[in-house]
Amino acid sequence: MKLFWLDVETTGLDPHKDVLLELAIASADLETPFLVDAGAVDSWVLPVDDRQLDPFIVDMHTKNGLLAECAMSSLVLGEVEEELLAIVPEVADREQRPTLAGSSVRFDHSFLWAHMPRLAARFSHRHYDVSAVKLFCRSIGMPVQAYPVPRPGAKEHRAADDVLVSVDHAYQCFGWLQERFGSR
Repeated sequence: MKLFWLDVETTGLDPHKDVLLELAIASADLETPFLVDAGAVDSWVLPVDDRQLDPFIVDMHTKNGLLAECAMSSLVLGEVEEELLAIVPEVADREQRPTLAGSSVRFDHSFLWAHMPRLAARFSHRHYDVSAVKLFCRSIGMPVQAYPVPRPGAKEHRAADDVLVSVDHAYQCFGWLQERFGSR
């Protein structure tokens, strides 16, 4: 089964009111979920009219350079969806459909359903949610300090970097669980 690590950056939290600014995706296999490197992450930056954005979003995405890239983008959402449809296979067997992976990935999937429904339909209803794994590990004693620091040069709230952070956090939880519980 394929995993697709996904992260989106948006203009807000409501997929029916807000829009996608940036999307990044990388594929892996369920058996080797952490085999993703920076060169394997594809990303797209979409244009946006930033005149009516919440000041919080403007501040965050001005600092990380995303709004400047959005201003220069000429991509069309439908064309990006077509490119992604070429990457994500259509699988008839519901049990074998690709699974989305990432931090709070249900949020990202909701934006796909609102803005790229043909793509969203290709993914399983299940999610490989790193946020839930981190919460589980914390609940059984994993210290928050155990999570890796962002990679050098990584920008906060940039989709490609956030995909890699999610992979790193999932791998760190895996390592901690192995250390703590071994192979019982």
